[in-house]
Amino acid sequence: MTLSLLQRSRQTLEHFAPGFASLLAELPFDQREAQGSPVVDWFKQSGPVALLVPKAGGGLGASALEAVRVQIAIGALSPSLAVASTMHQFSVASLVAVADKGAGAEGLLLSAIARQRLLVASGFAEGVPGGGILDAGMEAVQLADGVRLSGSKQPCCLASSMDLLTASYSHTGDQGEELMIALIPASAPGISQHPFWANRSLAGAQSLEVRLEDVYVSDKMVFSAGLKSQLGDVQTIGFIWFELLISATYLGACLGLAETVISERRWSDQQRVQLACPLQLCLSALEGLAQEVEHLEADADDLLARLLLARYGIEQQLASASDLAHQMLGGLAFIRSSLGSDWLASTRGLQFHPPGRYSMSANLDSYLHSASFSIANGVNP
Repeated sequence: MTLSLLQRSRQTLEHFAPGFASLLAELPFDQREAQGSPVVDWFKQSGPVALLVPKAGGGLGASALEAVRVQIAIGALSPSLAVASTMHQFSVASLVAVADKGAGAEGLLLSAIARQRLLVASGFAEGVPGGGILDAGMEAVQLADGVRLSGSKQPCCLASSMDLLTASYSHTGDQGEELMIALIPASAPGISQHPFWANRSLAGAQSLEVRLEDVYVSDKMVFSAGLKSQLGDVQTIGFIWFELLISATYLGACLGLAETVISERRWSDQQRVQLACPLQLCLSALEGLAQEVEHLEADADDLLARLLLARYGIEQQLASASDLAHQMLGGLAFIRSSLGSDWLASTRGLQFHPPGRYSMSANLDSYLHSASFSIANGVNP
């Protein structure tokens, strides 16, 4: 049975990657989600890698709404792959924003991503406890023709299969401290991967520690994302895409769990409807905001603020909905298999992605009474 709330998302995934959902479904959930799972390799081979690359660059040219639906559909089958592919897709969306500014070689990179099916891993500093969301993840030594980077990203999804790694570092310019973004080939000397992820949930995302030791990056593969004290368009658009897609990922995971409950006709019709109501609410919120992204002309900060409010609301709704779904699967299912528990845990990771709800409280409170918002200076909990 296909849950009706997933129908449009699955049709969208099938449109952009015919047969990919069926390929994923052939593998049992516990194998899809296990360490060493092939789902990331399958994504690279036949998934919607070029989803957000414009058609002019050889990509699929999906809209924001279509991208949300694709992530939901993937999340309902493999939360691990949905988390991992979010890191790729939002990185590509950020490159598109840079290319639109005509900053350099990003257009050629986008074409290479589409035509060669390259995977882009995100090496931003989101995993640093107590660190600012805009803190640079790497130490940099400036050279005449580039930069040498050293540091660590832990965890880093797609670590085993990535072709490119994005990494951030600080550069003091004439106007202040800039956040610089480097695009680094995964095969560059000085990059190494090390074990890091120990949780059974989401273990298929290839989340390892990636270390950089004196890695050279040419100036041609470096661009400025703007001042750290005042976000530019590229940074804001990157945050918008990340929050949109990561929220869709975990909503998809919860919808997949709910689908199991509803297909087994667990409990009463009233209780099944009760389970579906908050999930439809979350779905409508994300789809509505995705359409705003598509027609964004000005005041991206306002959209980001409302997207964060929606994301934190979705966190709360998914927590209660997944708890109810897990309960509805029943005690015998809990005793006989860890499947339901593993799926439940996979729905709860949204709260750990940046920026944390509490770190944004002051920023969003200011927005509520002044209609002015900046994500700068927010820190992870």
